[in-house]
Order: sequence, then structure tokens, then C-alpha cells
Amino acid sequence: MTNILVANVGSTSLKFQLIRFPEEKSLAWGRFEKIGSQDAILSWTCGGESGSTVEPLADYPAAIGRMIRLLTSGSSPVISGLDEISAAGFKTVIAKGFDGCVRITDSVLKGMEEYAFLAPAHNPPYVKAIRLFHEAMPDTPLVGLFEPAFHATMPEYARVYAVPKEWRDRHGIRRYGYHGASHRYISERTPALLNLPKEQVNVISCHLGGSSSICAIRGGKSIDTSMGFSPQSGLFHGTRNGDLDPFAVLYVMQQENLSIDEVVCLLTKRSGFLGLSGVSADVRDIEKAEAEGDTDAHLALEAFCYDVKKTIGGFLAVLGRLDALVFTGGIGERGVDVRRRICAGLEPLGIVLDDRRNAEQSGKEGRIGSNESRTAIWVIPTNEELIVARATVELLNARE
Repeated sequence: MTNILVANVGSTSLKFQLIRFPEEKSLAWGRFEKIGSQDAILSWTCGGESGSTVEPLADYPAAIGRMIRLLTSGSSPVISGLDEISAAGFKTVIAKGFDGCVRITDSVLKGMEEYAFLAPAHNPPYVKAIRLFHEAMPDTPLVGLFEPAFHATMPEYARVYAVPKEWRDRHGIRRYGYHGASHRYISERTPALLNLPKEQVNVISCHLGGSSSICAIRGGKSIDTSMGFSPQSGLFHGTRNGDLDPFAVLYVMQQENLSIDEVVCLLTKRSGFLGLSGVSADVRDIEKAEAEGDTDAHLALEAFCYDVKKTIGGFLAVLGRLDALVFTGGIGERGVDVRRRICAGLEPLGIVLDDRRNAEQSGKEGRIGSNESRTAIWVIPTNEELIVARATVELLNARE
């Protein structure tokens, strides 16, 4: 029996799940939001019982302590002590010099810190949280599954940028790709739903949310993805810019006399859906504003769906044959109107949405394609925690 605690870290949030192997049974899960405030929002299911509260959580140590109490001494504890946790797994983003699934050491944390510039919204809170987990669970192995791992199968011609060779050699400038755990889950779940061998299935996985990316999957392997060197790239995101001509950035820096830090702030915190709509980073708020006649909100939604549609078309050409188009992530799973806009006009390519099925499918697994669609269209809620837990178990077993 192996119990894996998976922690998904945000700057002010913590999601966790305790999974027992080999049966892959979820013993507990929880979500803490607004950490660092007097009115943090907690929700959890532990030992078959669910609860939710609003209570003070002053900082991350307090959140980790609250999580441990839920697991070990709450109203329905699932373990008697931390010694029953075999390892803690983290959905780490990127680290200089490290890839795949690794035991987290000081060297790994240093590699994450060196690439903090690439993932300013991800790496700093993860490094801080991992150190706190180590303090709270000093005898428990800590394991990181880095997001680019799933994209290691991309051919070299899909990974390179046309930049000077010394940039590639000295600084590792290339396409890494992200959301690897989510796309890997879709690569495994989709063939099971289609009742086909994974090796025979071509999938386009659309992870759409506060951060979005699309992946072309052939036979269970990533062959291309929309994100590149950093998580800022590809489709635009909640507050991050997405693909952008680098000379636009250089020109504005020159004209406005902006520092690198100022530009980073603008591109990571004031761009994306927020920058384009002027309303919010949340699609639900933007859809409401559009319904009230806000033209900028309308433009933001149209631009996003256009980018997704264009990327789907390009990846369809790369795959040559498409068996399934899958929507996942917060927007992908619940964005009924976004899915409708994306699929509109793709009928000549064999992608035909069923409006009734689409309208009924929100946040749950189900088929939304028409019976006439040559391509299966599905909503599949992702399970990144399960992928991280599986990889962690594989690493532990390999060390035995």
C-alpha cells in the first residue's frame, strides 16, 4: 500500500489530494483559497465526508498545518500520521538542468529559482511551498513532475526557434511546452472512452483556463503544443500575453523607457483576457459584460476563440487524421459558449458540435459532438493530480 499526497500550489491557493496505490483510490482532496487572509475559503472531502468553511489562514505554514490536521485528526481522518504518506508529489513547472520526474533536492530547487524569470507566477510559490512541506514532513520524499516532460517526444523540428545557435546551446532556448500532466491525462483517458488502443488514436487536447494550451497527440505522445519557451506563450491567458512579436515589446520599452521588471509586470499581470477586455481575467465576467454590450469584452472572447480555432486547424494538418477533439481545464470543461464559438465553422473539417449536448455538458465528462461528426468531441475533466501521483509511484519503485 502506497499513499501519495499531491500538492498543487498557487500564490494564494493550495489544492491537494491523497491517493492510495495500487488501486488509485482518492482518500481525500481539498482546496484552500485566499491563503494569507482572514476569510480563506476551504473545501474538502476526507474519508467520505465533505465540508467547507471560511476561516483565517495567515500564511502557507498555516495552510499546510490545516491540511495535515484534516488528513490525520479531522472528523474523518484517513491516516493516523504523516509516516503513512509514502511521498509528496508536486506539479512543478520548469527548472534549469532538470526535466521529467525527479526527487526534489536543493539542486532542483536552485534550478527552479534560476528559471523563476520564465515562470514568475509559478516557480517562486512552488519553491516556497516545497521548502515548507519539507519542514512539516522532513522524513517524506518530495517529488516533482515537471510540466515539459510529456512534450519530450516532440520532434526536434517542432521544438526549435530560428535564433542564433549559441542561444540554443548556451541558454536552452527552445519550445518546452507546459500543462504536461493535463495533456498526458487526456492522452490516456480519451482512447479508453473511444474503446481503442492508445497507439491508434490521434487527439487534439485543449486545456483552456486561466492558463491555456493545446496539444497535438499521436499514439499517446505529444508531437506539438502551443506553448513554447515559457508559460507566457501560445494562446493568451487570464492575465498573460500569449504569443507576441518580440519587437512590439522592444519598441514599447524604448518609447516608454520601461525596465525589464516593469515589462514583465505588464505582460504577466495586466495582459491576456484582462488586458484585452479591460473587464476581468475571468471569462464568466467577460461573458456577462459582453451580454451587456461591452465591445471590448466581445473582442476578447472572439480573439481567444479564433486563436484556439486556428491552432486546432494547424494541428489537424500536422496529425493528418483527427479521432478526437477534447476540451478540458476550467474554461474547457465549463465554457459552453466558448466551445460553441470554437467549433463553429469547423464542420468542413469533420468537427460538428451538437448544440444540445454541448449546452448540457458543464464540468462533467461527456460527448458533445453530433452523430454526424467524423471527429469525436468530448469534454473530459482533467486529473493532473493522478498523473503526478502515478509518476511519483514509478520513481519510488525505480529506486527500490
